[in-house]
Amino acid sequence: MGAVAILICAPAAQAITSGSAEATLNVDNQWGSGYCATVTIDNNGGSAIAGWAVGLNLNGSAINNLWNGSLSGGTVTPAAHNATVGAGDSTNFGFCANGGSVAELATFEVEGGSGSSSSASSERSSSSSSSTSSNPGGTNSVTVRMSGVTGDESVSLNIGGQTIETWTLSVGMLDYTTSTNTTGELRVAFTNDGGDRDVQVDYIIVNGVTYQAEDQQDNTGAWDGECGAGSYSEMLHCNGSIGFGNPFDGSSSSSSSSNPNPGNPDFPPFHVGNITTNGAVRSDFTQYWDQITPENEGKWGSVEGTRDQYNWGPLDAIYDYARANDIPVKAHVLVWGSQRPGWIDGLSAAEQRAEIEEWISDYCARYPDTAMIDVVNEALPSHAPANYAQNAFGNDWITESFRLARQHCPNAVLIYNDYNFMTWDTDAIIDLIRPAVNSGYVDALGLQAHGLYSPRVWTGPEIEAKLDQIAELGLPMYISEYDIQESNDQLQLQYMQTHFPIFYNHPDVVGITLWGYIVGATWREGTGLMTSNGQQRPAMQWLMDYLNR
Repeated sequence: MGAVAILICAPAAQAITSGSAEATLNVDNQWGSGYCATVTIDNNGGSAIAGWAVGLNLNGSAINNLWNGSLSGGTVTPAAHNATVGAGDSTNFGFCANGGSVAELATFEVEGGSGSSSSASSERSSSSSSSTSSNPGGTNSVTVRMSGVTGDESVSLNIGGQTIETWTLSVGMLDYTTSTNTTGELRVAFTNDGGDRDVQVDYIIVNGVTYQAEDQQDNTGAWDGECGAGSYSEMLHCNGSIGFGNPFDGSSSSSSSSNPNPGNPDFPPFHVGNITTNGAVRSDFTQYWDQITPENEGKWGSVEGTRDQYNWGPLDAIYDYARANDIPVKAHVLVWGSQRPGWIDGLSAAEQRAEIEEWISDYCARYPDTAMIDVVNEALPSHAPANYAQNAFGNDWITESFRLARQHCPNAVLIYNDYNFMTWDTDAIIDLIRPAVNSGYVDALGLQAHGLYSPRVWTGPEIEAKLDQIAELGLPMYISEYDIQESNDQLQLQYMQTHFPIFYNHPDVVGITLWGYIVGATWREGTGLMTSNGQQRPAMQWLMDYLNR
C-alpha cells in the first residue's frame, strides 16, 4: 500500500514590532494534532539589543518542546547565548506544540536597540479576518514523567485556569493521581497495589517548563522519604506523595528547577545494541541485542548518492525489523565529513543549506519513530568535520545542524558522536561542542570506543575518570561504537571484562552499542565476537552471561 500524504496549509507569517526590532512567527510544520514554529527576532536598528521577550497567545495549544529560549507562562526569553542581537543581525527560537490552534504573537519587548519601546502591539501579515479571544493564563498543560513503569509512561493533563481537578491513570500495577490543592500546589500521589514495582518521578513539565520534586536530595526528582529504597535513585516502593510547589503562577520558584537541557528528555530504556552485518539484519539479532544501528545504510552518501534520488530500501528493511521486534533504532549519521554525497561539495552555500535541511527533513519524515540520532559526527578539525556544513552555515554549523534536527525530528534523542572522546581528544572535543551543548539542542553525547587498546591499553580507572570528566557537561552519554580489536581470545575477554562493567554501571551512561559481532564481517579485523554459524568467542560468552541473555 502506498503512503498517503496529508497536507495542511500553514498559516501566514505573523509579525510584531518593538521600536526598530521585529519578531516574526512562521509555522514550519503542521499536522492534525500539532505544529512546530520558529520565531525570528530581527534587529533593524543601529545599536545592539541587550535582551528580548516574546509573549505568545497559545490559543489552547500546549508547548511540549522549546529550544533557543526559556519559557515561563506564555513568555519566551533568550537562552544564555542569544540575548544580545547586534545591529542588523537576527536570532530565533523555536517550539513544537500540540492541541488547540496555532499560537499567535501577543507581545514583544526589547532592551536597548535604536528607538526600542517597552511594549508593542501585534501586526499580523496574514489576511485572515478571524479574531482571537482573550484567554488570560491560557490552558495549563501538565506532563508527569515516570520511569520504572510500563505502558503510557508520559501522560498529559489539561487543567483549565486555576481550577482544581484530579486525574487518575493506572499503569501496570501502579496507580497515581495528580491534583492541585487550594494554594495551587501540584501533588503527585502513588499507590503500589500489591506489586514490588520500583517507581521514580523523573520530572514534571508545566506549560513547557520542567520542574523537579521539592523533597529531593539527589536532584533526580525521585521520592526520598522514609519509604525510599535507599538505592542510587531512591525509588519508591510504597505509598507516598511528592509536591512541586505552585508551578501555575507563571514563575519558577526557588523550590523548582528548570531542566538544564531544553531538548528531548525522554530517553529510551538502557540498551546494549549492535549494528547491521554486511548491510543486512541477521535473523539472530534480537537473541543478543536490544537496539540496532545501521552501519552504513543510513549515511547520507549511501542514501542520496545522486542528488534528489533516494535509496531508502536498506533503511526501510532495518526499520521494519526494529518495529516488528520492538527495539529502538539509532540513526547514523546526518552530518559528517566522510561518506557524504560527492555532489554536495560543488554547490553554493545557499544550495548546501537547502540540501542539508532537505536531507534531514526527509529522513525525519520517513522515520518519525527514530529513537536516537547521531546528528553530527567527528567534527573535530583533525577528525572528519563536515566542511560543506561549515561553508553552508558558518562557524556555528554544529549548533545549526542540531537545530534543524530538533525542528524536524522533535521526538528523537539528538547525539553528538566522536572518536578518541575517552582517550586522546577529550579536552579538545569538550571545548569544540560546548557552544552546541549550551544551546540546548544536544540531548546526549556519543563516545566511540574503537581505540581503547591501541596503541596502548587504557586502564579501567583512566576510562572511568574520562567518563566522569565528560559527564560534567551535564548530558547523558552513549558508548556508541564499542569493539575490541584483538584476535587473541583471552586478551579480548580480559579487555571486555575490564571496560564493559565500567560502561554499564556508570550513572551517566544510558546505552551501549557494539560495532559488529560476526567474525570476518566487522569493520576491523579481530573485533568479531562470534562466527556466522553461532560459535561464540569467550568475550561474547562472558558478555551474554553478564547481561543474562
